[in-house]
Amino acid sequence: MPRPATHTHSTADPARESREEVFYREIRPADLSHGAMRLERGFLFGMVTNGTLREEDSSGERTLEKGDLLILTPSRSCTLQSAGGDFRMVGIGLDPDFFDTLPDGQPMYSQLARYPDPNGAIRLRPEEAAWRHLLRTAELLADRPSPYTLFHRGILRHWCGLFLLEITDMLHRDNESNRTPVCMKRADLLFRQFKKLSVENYLGHHDIGFYADALHISTTYLSRIVKRTTGHTVYAHLAGLLAAEARRCLESTDKDVKEIAYRLGFSDQSSFGKFFKAQSGLSPHHYRQRFGRGGDDRDGGSPREAESSPAETDLTK
Repeated sequence: MPRPATHTHSTADPARESREEVFYREIRPADLSHGAMRLERGFLFGMVTNGTLREEDSSGERTLEKGDLLILTPSRSCTLQSAGGDFRMVGIGLDPDFFDTLPDGQPMYSQLARYPDPNGAIRLRPEEAAWRHLLRTAELLADRPSPYTLFHRGILRHWCGLFLLEITDMLHRDNESNRTPVCMKRADLLFRQFKKLSVENYLGHHDIGFYADALHISTTYLSRIVKRTTGHTVYAHLAGLLAAEARRCLESTDKDVKEIAYRLGFSDQSSFGKFFKAQSGLSPHHYRQRFGRGGDDRDGGSPREAESSPAETDLTK
């Protein structure tokens, strides 16, 4: 995560900078020694375990203290201004494309929709028992399974699901205690419906028109909703789901590439190969050699080092 952009300001982009699906990072005063740090464009969960921090977002400036939880989504951002000498924040970041493949992310969206400011960071102060459980789960993600483990992706997804459900429960308790009215905007409801539709239909429907028609809205309006909420286009969202399933098939099944291409709804193996290489930086064959069962990935590298944002591949081919 963050690399200083200048001597006076740095930007932490949990969605892109590390090229990892999940990352763990501790933030201390030394990280702010060259100036403020802006957090944006991803899912970030910051747990203040010691000291105080001055944070600023669209709703104003405030001080975070030990026991506070800071939540950011792709549409929310904040700036860490300064911290006390004993400050420590444990940060868990999730790549938005990986987040979209996690079914346990959906309940969290419904709770986030209750907060009035769609751009500011959310601050929670969980109960002590819930706080302890969350920190323990974060420690699991800090020491996540080796990529050489046969089921490491499945294990990681379940740990992330547990973490998100714990966060969702905290959001629910906060909403109930503050008696926040449930008045979800139509755009938020449509996004939830789109996300559910995409998870259920992405294997057979790669075109935005299918989802817009199912929701009875225009493709332009759907594109705007998804872009505003996730920071990505509809095509990038669908590409992320397809790429994640393709990697799973290549890593943990013996299906040949042609079978996988057919399962994912591609017209031929060539189209799938071009799509997969644009997403992962490797051809399906080379990816399986390095990361599949009995793969020989000796250097510990990741194909995601070649990625930036999901490629705008034409999924209809």
